[in-house]
Amino acid sequence: MHRYRGSATTSPYRTDDGRTTVGRRLAAYAVLSHDSAVPAVAADYWTHSSPVYQRVLRAWAEAIGRDPSLSPAYRRLAEFPDDVAAEESLASETDRVLDRLPVERRTLWMVLDRADDEVFIRYHRGGAFQAGAEAFELKGLLERSRWGLREPAPAPDVHVVVTLRDTGQGDRVRNLLACVSALRDQSLAPGRYTVTVVESDRPWWRHIVSPRVDQYIHLSAKGFFNKSWAMNAGVRHGPVAPVLCLLDADILADRRFLERNLERFADPSHDAHLPHTEMLSLDPSASNRAIERRCVGGGPSTGLDEMRGLLLRDVPGACLWVRSPIFQRIGGFDERFEGWGGEDDDILVRLTSMSSVAQYDDVLVHLAHRRPAMSLPDGRPFNAGIPIGTWTGTGGFGALTGPATEPERR
Repeated sequence: MHRYRGSATTSPYRTDDGRTTVGRRLAAYAVLSHDSAVPAVAADYWTHSSPVYQRVLRAWAEAIGRDPSLSPAYRRLAEFPDDVAAEESLASETDRVLDRLPVERRTLWMVLDRADDEVFIRYHRGGAFQAGAEAFELKGLLERSRWGLREPAPAPDVHVVVTLRDTGQGDRVRNLLACVSALRDQSLAPGRYTVTVVESDRPWWRHIVSPRVDQYIHLSAKGFFNKSWAMNAGVRHGPVAPVLCLLDADILADRRFLERNLERFADPSHDAHLPHTEMLSLDPSASNRAIERRCVGGGPSTGLDEMRGLLLRDVPGACLWVRSPIFQRIGGFDERFEGWGGEDDDILVRLTSMSSVAQYDDVLVHLAHRRPAMSLPDGRPFNAGIPIGTWTGTGGFGALTGPATEPERR
């Protein structure tokens, strides 16, 4: 995929705020090594990154001449990876030791630089982060969120499609409503965009979602969630617009999100893009704070300095912007994909084979939710038998009656 730098020339997560020390960076790798949320956020990313985490811990032990896990602060952090006080204590203790070992400190800094470039899951905790934010459940969000103006968009410039499946737990629909609330608070004029939500399974949340979006579509579906089919149905049965924004329901957009990304299509040769290189997957406490700041307080963004979470690099999904004719030409998403993973990689392969796809360094913020199964009950990965890049959509796609199937090309 062709990549170039957009509005942000340096990722805001990689900008040194003056507080970064070797001790802080090493403590972050201790969190990554022990927090169960890390393998849960993306199993394939964890498989790639875990050996690098262990390499950092070994270098740490060699540099200070003893196993860092013998430290009480380390043991506390290993048991409670979200304990900020333990993280700070371990960082300070490590920095005090390394103050007497300047050569080893420089060596560890280089080890950490190399590791940061290799891993696909990093750790972010802003300097102003505070745990214990007020929990925002569905009822509180409905009562307190700012929903913004809704105006008819007879000829929208962009059609935003968001998919939902929440069979009663409520955390996914809470995130969806936070997502929609942020989309209603945009610098782009309301009449220039339209928002469609496609709900799969039963219409559990129609009564809550439908009044707050421009279009609501229900798909009667059983089995594993088919995001591809839901996205395609939203495009095919929603309003026609020259540009599509295909957005996951857990993304909390900043105020200029729509305007900034639509402006990128001013270049006639610009076909599609990912707005992000990195995605910050917030922990539950930071998710509550982000919703409060963006949806209730009306802030223009979530405020990265107040956030804590896992930073995922080169995420192929979460948000895709594409010109509508190109999406139609490639047959949309491959509807053979069901369950977790694969459909976003697949559509990028097909897009890049026939168009230009750019990637930018915008901040993409992901709200916490219960993690879905990332493999079949017998341990096999979802969709392993589907050949990437073979979908054409010639047999139709986005039908309300059910997902399409398509034979392999020979």
